[in-house]
Amino acid sequence: MRARFGTGDINGTAVVLAKPTTFMNLSGQAVWQLIHRFKAALVDIIVICDDMDLPLGKMRIRQQGGSGGHKGIASIINSVGSDDFTRIRVGIGRPDDDEVSFVLSNFPTEAKQIIGKVVVQVSDVIDCILSEGIETAMNRYN
Repeated sequence: MRARFGTGDINGTAVVLAKPTTFMNLSGQAVWQLIHRFKAALVDIIVICDDMDLPLGKMRIRQQGGSGGHKGIASIINSVGSDDFTRIRVGIGRPDDDEVSFVLSNFPTEAKQIIGKVVVQVSDVIDCILSEGIETAMNRYN
């Protein structure tokens, strides 16, 4: 298996939380394996990813769509053959210089505080998606 995962229940809905163990640009391999192992429908998948094109702490929810240049999302689309899955993009901002070093390094202290708040929001978004649907979540949190 190309992901670490755990199973659970959120308000009566069975869920699988997974983190790929592959490089980010091979995330699709992990998602494909998880879909087949748990016989999940693609529309039930929620991908959470970082996004340098969003300001630090900004969150954007989309029901489907292209990769927007994100190599992990592109890998998922390529591996599963569709873009019909929900994604929650979390802004990390764009550095002035070396992007590779930026995404591979730890957040500075003040950025960690902002990201910590967004993690709580992402949890709320997932609860909303599961209980009220993606449209409600997009209207409430985008």
